[in-house]
Amino acid sequence: MWHLTLQEKRAYENAMKLFIYESDEEWAQYRAYAKENDIDLYKEKKQELDELHDHLMSFLPPRFHTYVLDGTLNTPDVPNHVRVDFLGWRDEQVQLFEHILEAAFTEKQKTLAYMEPKEREVFEESLHDATIVSIHRTATQVELTFDMTGGFTAKSIISLKFNNIISEIGQIEPEQFYIYDELRKTANGMSLRVIFDCPEVEWTIEAEELDADFYYRPKTYSDFAENGNFSAYVQTLQLENGLTFITPQLKKRVIGIQQHAPFLMLENSYLYENDQGVFVDTIRVADKLDDCIHFLHTDTYEDPYAHFSEPVPIQDLEEAALGTDVELKVRAWNTMYANPVQLAEKINDILMQMNPAQEDEMMQRVFIRHFNNEGILTTKLQTKFKDLLED
Repeated sequence: MWHLTLQEKRAYENAMKLFIYESDEEWAQYRAYAKENDIDLYKEKKQELDELHDHLMSFLPPRFHTYVLDGTLNTPDVPNHVRVDFLGWRDEQVQLFEHILEAAFTEKQKTLAYMEPKEREVFEESLHDATIVSIHRTATQVELTFDMTGGFTAKSIISLKFNNIISEIGQIEPEQFYIYDELRKTANGMSLRVIFDCPEVEWTIEAEELDADFYYRPKTYSDFAENGNFSAYVQTLQLENGLTFITPQLKKRVIGIQQHAPFLMLENSYLYENDQGVFVDTIRVADKLDDCIHFLHTDTYEDPYAHFSEPVPIQDLEEAALGTDVELKVRAWNTMYANPVQLAEKINDILMQMNPAQEDEMMQRVFIRHFNNEGILTTKLQTKFKDLLED
């Protein structure tokens, strides 16, 4: 039996639809705010209730219906015991859904032990907020490709392939968002339930095998993603990292990079541009070449910020840390952060020269507290940065 269901997700969301202030103090503060900003508090709250009326009457316990109908449930006029009861009911719904998510997570964790490393890595990192790019089907197989731009992973593209499908319930389509999931080991293989959004659907599939594949953005991607210039971008890429050209319609390995248009050579295919757009063979993939920047992915993760971790030589630390070259400055402070004891004397010299008012307060707080925790700050520096250390 599944823990995760669309019904439970909707119950949680319905419980959160109507906002009410939780105390007389909060209502007093909002009254003052409304008066100061010429807001008709009761008109505003009535409009909120009117918009949610049908929803509220369908999912709220009957004991709250009277206060929906008389328009007081979300106002300061609702009896205190009703407000407390409503807030308690809402908290119960939140806790119930949190317990469901915890149970689904526990079930997934147990299932990961039966998976191969690549598949396990995908589900350990989470697919939350992934967007379906494409769905490819055969009689016995479903392959889903996800864009991970909005997700919580360094991966840019993830592909899930369900082989020898046993059952599938629910209708999914490209552009839907992956929200919650539960993974189970079954007697026949693996079963996955996902709650997708936009449009909302509960999708469950069981298959004998589940395979995963994934790719990353080249480290120079962020330098070109917004401003285009495909020709310059491809010249920064390294074939040895394994390049793949992935669109909603197709996936092709890149076997060569050229100095002239269309710049890429694809495996058993080719990329070209004409006045009708950009094509791979006869398949139109984009309006122009610059749009194809987003279609290139690597097999190997390249940290785009790795250069910030390159240490600055000790003799150059002071100039770099107090200078205006942003990259050098970041590298210098990272160097000191990683070696506080060895560089204690140099760090204290630099900090004595710093003007706190001219530096980023958050940056100062992180580094100053770190150095203080390492026990390297002099008494003078502790006094100088007293506000940051006590804040």
